Amino acid sequence: MSYPPPPGGPGGAYPPQQGGWPPQQAGVPYPPQAAPGHYGHPPQPPATAQGWPGPPHTPYPYPQSQPPGGGGGDQGGNGLKKAVIAVVVLAVLAVLGIGGLAAYQAFGGDALPTAAGNAQGEQLLSPDDIQELLDGRSQALRSGAEDTYLAPFTGEARDTQKSLFENLRKIPFAQAEYSILDTTGTSTDEYGDGASVALDVAFVHKIQDVDVRPVSEWYRWIIKRASKDAEPRITKVGPAPGAFGAKSYVFYPAPWDLYEDMHVVKKAHTLTISDKKHAADTDRYAPYIEKAAKDDIELWKSKGPEDTETPTGFVTVLEPDRKTYSSLYGSRSVDWEAGQSVAMPTFDAGFGGDEKDLEYGGARVKMDMSGSRFTNATYWPKLVQEISHHEFAHAVVQPLEAASGGFATESNTRWWVVEGFADYVAFRFDSELGAWNIRNDVTGKKFSGSLPDDPGAGDEVSTNYTVSYLAIRFMAAKNGEAAALRFVTDQYRHPSRLDQQLRKATGMGESEFEAAWASYVRSNS
Repeated sequence: MSYPPPPGGPGGAYPPQQGGWPPQQAGVPYPPQAAPGHYGHPPQPPATAQGWPGPPHTPYPYPQSQPPGGGGGDQGGNGLKKAVIAVVVLAVLAVLGIGGLAAYQAFGGDALPTAAGNAQGEQLLSPDDIQELLDGRSQALRSGAEDTYLAPFTGEARDTQKSLFENLRKIPFAQAEYSILDTTGTSTDEYGDGASVALDVAFVHKIQDVDVRPVSEWYRWIIKRASKDAEPRITKVGPAPGAFGAKSYVFYPAPWDLYEDMHVVKKAHTLTISDKKHAADTDRYAPYIEKAAKDDIELWKSKGPEDTETPTGFVTVLEPDRKTYSSLYGSRSVDWEAGQSVAMPTFDAGFGGDEKDLEYGGARVKMDMSGSRFTNATYWPKLVQEISHHEFAHAVVQPLEAASGGFATESNTRWWVVEGFADYVAFRFDSELGAWNIRNDVTGKKFSGSLPDDPGAGDEVSTNYTVSYLAIRFMAAKNGEAAALRFVTDQYRHPSRLDQQLRKATGMGESEFEAAWASYVRSNS
């Protein structure tokens, strides 16, 4: 899934270590491309990032030219949906970045708690003062008034916010504003030394063509005011400490937080981002990433169901430093992943606590630019497009997914559907590479005849990704591509209706389809 066909075409073998590819260990298949875990299914914590074959729903990771048994890519491979989204309403609220006021009211509160407590001192930071501070930053960001935006920040916070402001202005936002999540601290001058409040804020945003609904990133601002005669000052800025104890739910840091000078390549369907020092490499890869995005979008437009609201553009971050890559968006990653599609929950200030209302606004793709897909001297154009096709496939359907799943398998989009669809899209545009994966991952390998519920472990990972690809390919071959994409859409929307969906797409129930698919795998490998 991550490796290109041999130079001599189908049937050939890769020359030893040619183009930077590591030699394959005897008897061990190369792991799949970026897959869930961080390649495959998104939901970030709970939702996952998508990527290439990899672990179960977590951000979908995409496997590197991975270690034996590797697979990876979407937070859990690039196809692993949100490894399991959910569970307790509190956790779900956190995952979706629900506004603080809405979250509080969802549990019976009447209004957002203030930091005043029962203190008897002079009120120095009222709710109106804090709201004015946020509104001022939102307005200045939208208008491009940098000095106005930076006015309340001091010290190091001012320096980091200057870089943040300049980076954010490079992104085509359809919506960008700060919203209050929570406040803690002392808003009164009880002891004569001023007021200090820790303000958790959501940067609510919607990137043009990328997000179908607004998403958010959570920060903590430390706000101080010495007296009524002094202006409120923001002295420190960082990530919110965690949503209900989980740092991964705040989606920090985004690339605009990490890079002092963010490089952005804007094309018709993509924003490809990196640190400015990697601009030359990013410029070289961007056209291939754009080509994959265009392919995926046109495929969905021509063959996908009409009743779907999906993105027409994607954000991709290219980062060669593994530690920095792993930190992006606070998503979980595994050692073997090459890329990941991170699911971004919708920020809904009007959320009422009903899991059925939970939605995703979009996804963010990140790729490890130090991996062999990017560094292979001979095949990098093919491999960059492959991982891009896979991750963007996850991103296209992310907004369709219902975020109300539980731990039960039937409550979540099936792993084989998530990863099989992403690989189907990747290999649809490179059938030679698809054939290579079948020969390498399935031919002569142990095959249970059962549709995989997860990536498995060791040698199973590559095989499970490829047989999942064959499941979607079999479906498309039997009743057409439109029927296969309708099936994927229906499964994302209603995971518990698998048997009904298979009958609609193929005329076979679950057990009959599984048997027919197993026969198809054996006859095609």
